Amino acid sequence: MFLTYLKYFFHYIVTAKNRQRLLILAVVGLILSSFALIILQSTMGGLQNKLMERSKKVLGRATVRIIADTPESEYQELINYLDKNNISYLKEFELELLLRFQTYITPVIVHGVDLSGELPPFLKMEGLKESVIPLDLAYKIGAVPPEKMQLVSPSHVDSLFTDIPRTQSFIVDKTFSTDVPEIDSNHLWMRLPLIQNLIRSKSINRIRIYSAFSLTDLKKILSLTTMSLKTWEEENSTLVWALNLESSVMIFLFAAMSLLVSLCISSGLLIFFNKIKTDLASFWILGASLFKINQSTKYFLHLMSFLSIIAGLLFGLLFLYIFDHMAADIMPSVFVDRRIPILITKKGLLISFLVPYCISWVFISFSLRQFKKEYNLLDHVRAMS
Repeated sequence: MFLTYLKYFFHYIVTAKNRQRLLILAVVGLILSSFALIILQSTMGGLQNKLMERSKKVLGRATVRIIADTPESEYQELINYLDKNNISYLKEFELELLLRFQTYITPVIVHGVDLSGELPPFLKMEGLKESVIPLDLAYKIGAVPPEKMQLVSPSHVDSLFTDIPRTQSFIVDKTFSTDVPEIDSNHLWMRLPLIQNLIRSKSINRIRIYSAFSLTDLKKILSLTTMSLKTWEEENSTLVWALNLESSVMIFLFAAMSLLVSLCISSGLLIFFNKIKTDLASFWILGASLFKINQSTKYFLHLMSFLSIIAGLLFGLLFLYIFDHMAADIMPSVFVDRRIPILITKKGLLISFLVPYCISWVFISFSLRQFKKEYNLLDHVRAMS
C-alpha cells in the first residue's frame, strides 16, 4: 500500500499539471542546505586543520614538562617508553629571554635543543651550527645571517659589585619560516649547550613529542612522576576555543538558512494537503484506514526530506572531490595555502545531514498536525455530497 501512495505523491508533486511548485522549491532548498553545509564545513575544517598542523610540526603534539628536581629514574623511564614505541621527540630547555642586536632589544622564547638527537623536519637543515631564527623575527630586529647576537637573562645574574644579568653571545646560521605568525615573531632555536651555559646547569625542562602517541598510556606513566603533560590543544586552548566558536557560528547560520527552507516546506505542505484532500478522501472511501493514510503520508514526507538531503550531500562530496583534485591555485601568493584545503570528517557529514533533517522533521510534523486539526475527511465527503 505504501508503494501505491509513494507513486501517487511522487506523480502529483513532479508530473501533475497542478503540481505544487512551492514544495519543489523547498526540496531544492533542502538539497542546497546540505550541499552548502558539507562544502563550508569541509573547507573551513581544512583551513583550521592546516593551521593547527603547521603549529604542531613546530611546537609538537604534546609537551612533557620536567621540573628541576625530577629524579633521573623517572626521566629515563619516560625516554625508554618513547624509544620503545618509536615516538619522535625532542629534548630542549625552553626559556623566556631578551634578544639584543645592536641597539634593538625584544623578548623572545628561546628553545635550546639537543642537536645530537633526532630533529623535527623544520630543524633538519644544512649549516645549522648554533642557532636558527624565523624570518619575521629577523625582519623585526633587522638581522641577516650570519649575524652575532646576544641573549640577556634578567632572571640569572652574576654578582660583581651589583647583580649583573647574564648574557650569552651566539651566531645566527639560518633563517626559516613556520608559516605560523605567532611562532615566527617571537621564537628562537639554538644549541642546548649555549642555554645550559647561560643558566649554569646541564638540565632540560621540556620534551616535545612530534609523532602520534597514546595519550592514555603516556598519562599513566607520568601520573606516578613529578613530570606533567600538556597536549597542543591544552596549551593553545584559546585558539582551539576560537576555532570551535567559528565552526559553531557557521553551523548556526546554516541552521537558520535551513529554518527558512523548512518554513517553505510547512507552507507548501499546507497548500499541498488542501489540494489532495479529495484524493485522500477517495482512498478512505475505497477502504484505506485513516491511520494508514496518515502514516503513509508521514513516511513519504520524511523519505522526501531524507532523499533530498542525501542528494545534497552526494553533490557536495562530488564537488569537493573535483575542487580538491582539479582546482587551480586561487589564493594570492601572500597566502600560505594557495589552494583551499579540504577536510571531510564523519562529524561534518553527520552535522550536514542532521541539521536540515531535524529542522525539516519538526516542520513536517507541525504541518501534519495542522492538517489533522483543520481537515476532517468525513466532513469533506459530506460537503461534496
